[in-house]
Amino acid sequence: MEKREQTEATILFVDDEAIIRKSLARELQVENFAVTVVGGGEEAIAVLKEKQFDLVITDLMMPDVDGLGVLKAAKKLAPLTSVIILTGYGDMRSAIDALRLGADDFALKPCESEELAFRVRRCLEKRNLLIELSAQNQRQEEEIEQRRLIEQQLVESENRFRMALDASSNGVWDHNLVTGAVYVGENWHRTLGYENETEVCDEQFLANLLHPDDRERVQSLRQAHIQGATPCYEAEYRMKNKSGGWQWILSRGQVIERDEQGNALRIIGTHSDITRVKEAEAELNQSRAKLEQRVKARTAELSESNTALTVLLKKRENDRTTRAEQVLATATKLVDPLLDRLKETGLNEQQQVLVGIIQTNLNELTSPFANNFSTKLARLTPAEIQVASMIKQGKSTQEIADIMHLAPGTISIHRKNIRKKLELTHQKTNLQSILSLHS
Repeated sequence: MEKREQTEATILFVDDEAIIRKSLARELQVENFAVTVVGGGEEAIAVLKEKQFDLVITDLMMPDVDGLGVLKAAKKLAPLTSVIILTGYGDMRSAIDALRLGADDFALKPCESEELAFRVRRCLEKRNLLIELSAQNQRQEEEIEQRRLIEQQLVESENRFRMALDASSNGVWDHNLVTGAVYVGENWHRTLGYENETEVCDEQFLANLLHPDDRERVQSLRQAHIQGATPCYEAEYRMKNKSGGWQWILSRGQVIERDEQGNALRIIGTHSDITRVKEAEAELNQSRAKLEQRVKARTAELSESNTALTVLLKKRENDRTTRAEQVLATATKLVDPLLDRLKETGLNEQQQVLVGIIQTNLNELTSPFANNFSTKLARLTPAEIQVASMIKQGKSTQEIADIMHLAPGTISIHRKNIRKKLELTHQKTNLQSILSLHS
């Protein structure tokens, strides 16, 4: 007989005939089965209570406890234990009863060892399949239970989420985009004056509450988010409350579920009453408009005042310039010639000192009025003015001398005096260019 390699299985062999018990047990051991042998039903039950076996092979007819008793005990103590009944030809009906009671197979005595080994392997394979199936069922039951717990946790989490949203806003809304069903939190309908949430759970009813001027804009924003063009949905709009008035609403939402193609299935969000905020904004805008109007009016007044003040200051400056030129011209044309003539009369030393003091004091009095070029020109004598005029025309010193019937040296002195009075003595500046520039 060929020895086969397989995983060792435990077998309890029960038979009251020692020869059959020993011979078949030895053959099963050759097949690599771990075999325990007992000689009766009572002993078998006692062993089964102490140890669990993969398979029980029991004779049907025994004097104390028969094979059916062993079968019942084995199945009760370990339901997955396989049982093979050994019976004679005259006990076929009892063997069939054994199968009905849960026996896995039976064999007729006398039984060939090969046949018994075959039936043993078939029963063990069946047992292994049942064990694996039981394990799979157990895993499936555990997965089902775990999924049920997860679904329960998700429902509880969603309920808590909705409650949190309700508490942090004037209401939460949940729109199933497939069925059109709309859920709104308790605060939502109460914000609009409705006592029963069933009054506002219809999609079309909610759409009709929107202000006509806001519907198209709100729908456009909503669709843009549903189609995935924007990361979230946010809109401010007016809704009609139960009393017929308009309330400003800030609505924020986000798609939380999409199918494999990216189509939105469900969108959830919050709903807040911002009517007071809008009213405050309107009052603030009115106040700002009034303030801007007052600022514009005041600015216009200041502009007019500045214009008038500028005219007055300009007139005053012109008057001051005119008076300065008059004072300077008077001093230059009336006083300076007299002082020059006085110097030419042959003054003594004391008189020259006095004339010098008068000249100095006169310069100090007229210096504030000699700040611009025109006032400096006013200091020229009539002869110097005539010479300056011809210099401006481009006449040379000799040409000026011929015209004025004076010596060229005299004209040179006049030129030096002109440069001195125009404060150009130490400047390398063309006198004709300066006179032409300030003509």
